[in-house]
Amino acid sequence: MGRTQRKRKQNKERNFRTCDDEKDLILLNTWLSGQGIRRNDKLVLAVFDDTGRGVLTKRKIRAGEELINLPLNSTINVITILTDIPFCSIFLENQTQCLIEHKQSVSFQSLLALYLTYLKVQESETKWHLYLNSLPREYTVPYFLPSHIQCDVHSDIQTVVMKQKDIIRTSYNIFDHILRSSTSKNNFVQNLKENFEMAVYEWAYFTVNTRCVFMDLTNVLNLKNVSDTILDLINDNTKISLCPYLDMINHSPTARNETKLMVQKNMQNVNIVNLDQDLFSEVWFSIYTKNNFEAFTQVFICYGDSHNLKLITEYGFFLPDNDLDCFSFVFEDIVSYLSTKSIKLSQEQSSFITNHGLNKDLYIDSRGLSFNLYGLLMVVKYYYDRSRDVSRLLYSAAVCSSNKDLNDLITPLVQDKVENVKESIIRLRSNDNRCVILSNCVELMCQYVNLLEKFIKC
Repeated sequence: MGRTQRKRKQNKERNFRTCDDEKDLILLNTWLSGQGIRRNDKLVLAVFDDTGRGVLTKRKIRAGEELINLPLNSTINVITILTDIPFCSIFLENQTQCLIEHKQSVSFQSLLALYLTYLKVQESETKWHLYLNSLPREYTVPYFLPSHIQCDVHSDIQTVVMKQKDIIRTSYNIFDHILRSSTSKNNFVQNLKENFEMAVYEWAYFTVNTRCVFMDLTNVLNLKNVSDTILDLINDNTKISLCPYLDMINHSPTARNETKLMVQKNMQNVNIVNLDQDLFSEVWFSIYTKNNFEAFTQVFICYGDSHNLKLITEYGFFLPDNDLDCFSFVFEDIVSYLSTKSIKLSQEQSSFITNHGLNKDLYIDSRGLSFNLYGLLMVVKYYYDRSRDVSRLLYSAAVCSSNKDLNDLITPLVQDKVENVKESIIRLRSNDNRCVILSNCVELMCQYVNLLEKFIKC
């Protein structure tokens, strides 16, 4: 009886199945070894009931242990792009026209997505083929929700998706124009021209979006002068990289980790002109955990402290009980609401609000009103009250987020928001097209309702 009970308990606790023995992953592991990638020998890939594919430790891992060590040349980064001559020729064969016309017109993420598309369409012709095959075929971000469903998700989600669509559509059109203008006869370039479709580019963009890690290469690469290079096209920095296997470790807000770029002491800062990957053969990227992980538990790293709006729109997952969540208000909506209460802001009040930045960062979180929303309502309520000095109150210890008069002033608007979000949730839940993406959106909207109802009750 005792052994049976222990066995049942053990089976109940194991919410995973290992998958390192699957054919595709055996090939991937062989490829990883061939690239010189060294991972902690306690780690194996597994599929977990709650998070999907992730990394399991077979034995206890202690804080300070290295999880994975990757040669720089086994990651896809700015150096990978700059040393790929056929890819760079797309932009540099007609250098003057292309670089001037599209100077600083795309993000590095977009350029990296194009490069991933370029690799993807070559299939088995590149060294990255097995790695690319290990990546998800699709992503669980709201961007991929059908438009008739997107219209019912919260406006915060819609706003992010609209920005993503604008970035992707704009960069795709720029790259498409450049490709159609290219006269390169290289087979890889020709494959890209013939297979450059929006669906593949969207996949590549969200592969970069969901799986890249921060990697600062300025200590080994001199990026001070990028004129007349492919980097003349980008409008931000190049500090992201795709790292095989590392990108399979899932996120936890409680995880703590440290990355290190390890370089030989005598290595010089390399100029981007006439780059050669061999120059970086003695550079490694390593990640260490600052947590303890018990045997047969999932290993996590932290992608950064993020609220669920970012997590579901950028990475495609939702974290319950996320203290960083908040419900945002638009200043113009608050002004419109106040007008229905016969409250109109004077020119003096409007100037005070703008000058003090109280028209931004307006939200309610688990603690109540944000500082700016509290200050905005204070200006509305007390600006012409001679017994109160709003400026002094605003920046004194007297400021808090639980003034009953101010809470009562905004509560009817909060109640309207609750009802609107609840109605949208009902419509989304009645949809036959249930999926992880939709569930994440509903979870976030339910969290919004919880935050607002908690504020109303206080």
